[in-house]
Parts: sequence; structure tokens; C-alpha cells
Amino acid sequence: MNKLLKKLVETPSVSGDESEIRELIKNEIEDEADSIETDNFGNLVARKGKGDKTLMLMAHMDQIGLTVKNITEDGFIKFSKVGGVTTQSLMNQRVDVHGEEDIKGVIGMKPPHLMDKEERDKLPEKKTLFIDIGAEDKEEAQELVSVGDFITFERELENLQNDYYTSLAMDNRVGCLVGIKALERFDEDFELAVVFSTQEEVGLKGAKTSTFSVNPDAALAVDVSIAGDVPGVQDDESTLKMGGGVEITLVQSNGRGLITPESVKTWLLDTAEDYEHEHQPGVWEGGATDAASIELERSGVPTGSIGVPLRNMHSSTEIVKLSDIEDTVAFLEDSFAEFENHF
Repeated sequence: MNKLLKKLVETPSVSGDESEIRELIKNEIEDEADSIETDNFGNLVARKGKGDKTLMLMAHMDQIGLTVKNITEDGFIKFSKVGGVTTQSLMNQRVDVHGEEDIKGVIGMKPPHLMDKEERDKLPEKKTLFIDIGAEDKEEAQELVSVGDFITFERELENLQNDYYTSLAMDNRVGCLVGIKALERFDEDFELAVVFSTQEEVGLKGAKTSTFSVNPDAALAVDVSIAGDVPGVQDDESTLKMGGGVEITLVQSNGRGLITPESVKTWLLDTAEDYEHEHQPGVWEGGATDAASIELERSGVPTGSIGVPLRNMHSSTEIVKLSDIEDTVAFLEDSFAEFENHF
């Protein structure tokens, strides 16, 4: 499983530029799906099985990143954020600029030796940062990159101790991995539509268009969720623990996101308890998954959201526990077996 995870996280696909990851996933699932299509918004929709009911499983395949905003006369790149990139995660990072060819760069800032004490003690403003690709001037830089080119952090998947792995883009290539494996294991008398959606990180956009076309009887978003088992995180912020089981979302963003309906809540919690899966309920005051968009389509879709615990979210060094991914796939397999008893 870690080999496939490596391929997924190391394939760059910032929101709005998902073609590479879409092609990789398509190649991985073509022998498992009965049909595969790409819709007008770039979502990849894989269907398997037949029956009177359709369950949609959705995992977004885009990642946060940057884009080239303009190039200075000296050949440095000024950039804009795409998705929830924090300024803290930007400083002194190596990056890849994805133009006609991939170009290496470094996010630079004013040297601390030239800062006064007040400047050294505070976070620099994003507008003061720049990307250095080693160009001598604007003309040379423009031969290598263009305004609108997407940019990702330069990182590879690395194993820490035990089965902890770190990389960029775990959010949400972990969910994509779960979707691929769930499709492989599906063997029920209803239709499963696994959607690998686009532009989740910039407004849950692909979820809206794909849900309308799939028109499922019920749906589940599969994403990562914020692990709280690290220093500095209080219990009233997150009690989610790595290795503690799949996160089953109950409320997102103080109710402005998904509020899981009783039918879905019963299905998921009963499955977890009856099949003895460790699980963790989630009530979140911030953030939302594709589920918040799915549930509002057509006349409303009974929707849930599950999450794999993740540390260092929205950074280039996100951390996942491989056994949590495996446990989530096993939970979904049992959830499939119980689906028609609830819908």
C-alpha cells in the first residue's frame, strides 16, 4: 500500500490542474471498475456493480499549492496561494514550478542579519516572499515559467518510525488511496460510484457538479481529519488520535458544513460497533469536506464524511499512520455490506 501512496503523493496536481493525478488514478482502477468517465469539470467517476441503489464514495484528488502571479525585473517569482496554504509553511521551502518543464526554486525572504529585532520576532508578510529559480533577469525567467503556472513543495514520501509516513499532499491522496482500495474490495448487489473530485481545496467545487450527474441515493466523503495527539493541541480543539480508528464526522464547522443525518449516522456507527471497528466521532468548529457540498444537490442527498487521522495538515510534511488507512478501507468494506439495510 505504501508504494501506491508514494505514487499518489508525489504526483503534482494543484486545484484546477488535476490532469496528472487523474490519469494516474485512472490507470490504477481500470481493471476494477465496470466503467470510468471524466466529466466536464474534470472529476473522475468510476462505477462498479448494479442494483436499485447507488452509493457514491468521494475523495478529492487536488492539493493545495501556489501559482505564479508575476515575475520581477530581476527574475524572481511573486506568487499567489491556491487553497489553504499558511504563510508559516512557506518560508525557506524548496518548490517545483510546473510549466512546460518542471523548474526547481526556493522560497526566499529577507536575511535575518538585515532585520531589526521587531522583524525577526514576527512572521513575515506573504507579499515580502519570493521564489528564486536562479534566473539572471526577467527575460530568462519568462523563458522558463509563465504567469499561471502551478507550484508545489518539493517533497518525497518518507518513512519515519514504525508505520508513520510523511509527505506533502496526504490531504487528500490518502482519501484517494482509500477510494481505490475500496473499489477493489467492493462486491455487493448495488452500484458503487467512486468519484475522485476536483477543486475541493478551493470551494468543494467538483463535488457539486459530480453529485448532480451521479445522483446517488446516499454518499460518503473520504478525507483526512485533524489529529490532536500532538503538543499544543487541546482536547476542546481535537481529541482525534492516530491509531484510534476511523473518524466518523457528526458536525462540521459549527453546522455550517455537514450535519450528518440520522440515517447515515446510524448506518456508520452501527457498522463500526457491530463489526468491532475502533472509531472516533468528530465534531468540528472549522473546516468542511466535500460532504458539505454533496448533501445540498438536487433535493438533498443523505451524506456522511469519514476521515483518516492526519498530523501537520496543510503543510509539506503531513504525517499519516499506514494502519489507519488500512483500517478505514476495512471499515468501508463492512459498511458496504450493511448499506442496503439502511437505505
